[in-house]
Amino acid sequence: MIYRWPGKPRTAYLYAVLLLLATSNACAGLFDKFIDPQSGDFDTSNYLLEHRGILPVPIIISDPAVGYGLGVAGAYFHRRKGGEDMDEEGVPLIPPSVSALAAAYTENDSWFVGGGHFGIWKDDHVRYTGVLGYADLNLTFYAGNQSDGFGGFDFEIQGTFIDQELIFRIGESNWFLGGSYRYLHSDVAFLTGINVPDLDRLDFAATSSGVSLLAKFDNRNNLFSPTQGQYFELEALFNLQALGSDNDFENYHAKALFWWPFASFVAGLRLDGKSTSGDTPFYEVPFIEMRGIPSMRYQGETVGVVETELAWNVTSRWAVLGFVGAGWAADSASDLGGESDTIISKGVGFRYLIAKKLGLWSGIDVAAGPEDTVFYIQAGSAW
Repeated sequence: MIYRWPGKPRTAYLYAVLLLLATSNACAGLFDKFIDPQSGDFDTSNYLLEHRGILPVPIIISDPAVGYGLGVAGAYFHRRKGGEDMDEEGVPLIPPSVSALAAAYTENDSWFVGGGHFGIWKDDHVRYTGVLGYADLNLTFYAGNQSDGFGGFDFEIQGTFIDQELIFRIGESNWFLGGSYRYLHSDVAFLTGINVPDLDRLDFAATSSGVSLLAKFDNRNNLFSPTQGQYFELEALFNLQALGSDNDFENYHAKALFWWPFASFVAGLRLDGKSTSGDTPFYEVPFIEMRGIPSMRYQGETVGVVETELAWNVTSRWAVLGFVGAGWAADSASDLGGESDTIISKGVGFRYLIAKKLGLWSGIDVAAGPEDTVFYIQAGSAW
């Protein structure tokens, strides 16, 4: 989960206030559930796993595509039927299922509301992800890989989104196979800038409906904030008129993530590629997704990203990190890194181990792209 943040790191202040309150005698009873009994540090593990509380996460948006915004998300960690199997440190051997609700609003009158569930079933032999949401967004379309200062075309898109994914573990291996169903109905209006009735907006509606085939490999030591292991994903999504889609088109996605721990450091590498073919709606054409890059800013029929990250665990609870990445958007795979421009983003951040029994780190990143500097709240891995 990624949440963008404008201005000062208020989440850090919030954690500091809670920590001070938790260590005061007057509030000791109230905040016991937020204290690690072994170290005395602020920790939400017992609150989430034993008291079954909801973890509130502020959604603070600073993506230049939609402007500054505020919202809130609530995550609930479910108890497994029959109880959890724990290791010697009290960490669940099988990650818990998580449900979440979220809503946010931004300064350019964009907003969204939605919810989802990530289910771990049958001792992690079946994984389910379901998302349902509605958004009203005011965005800019740059007509491809525009990096020459072109201002783009403003448009409004209102849409209902449904995503249902189900994958199955192959035996006792780290491989999963499955598929998904995705539905998006959108009402789109281009704002022409012409102050003439019936010409100031160009309206149309579109529906995408498709099924995908999925293959995944996952031997990460933690699903929320990995520090060791690999994650590979291959997906082919087919949007078909036979399923209710207005157009026939395909989206392809390949992703590889790596983490290597050494000494007090954790190195990470992300390789990500997307492509599309057929009669793809402009708002579903792939774009470069990296910290510091506005959404939909650099689009192309083929997009590639390489990103690295290095974290230093200063203490058992606190870590600092730096990251740098490069992205390319082009009309074909052969043009990546050639005729297409290289888009660079880099930044720094910090993390706090907010839930030791879940291995969940949270913190703030600040990333500088070619045009903007953006703050992000991170709850879990940025990837």
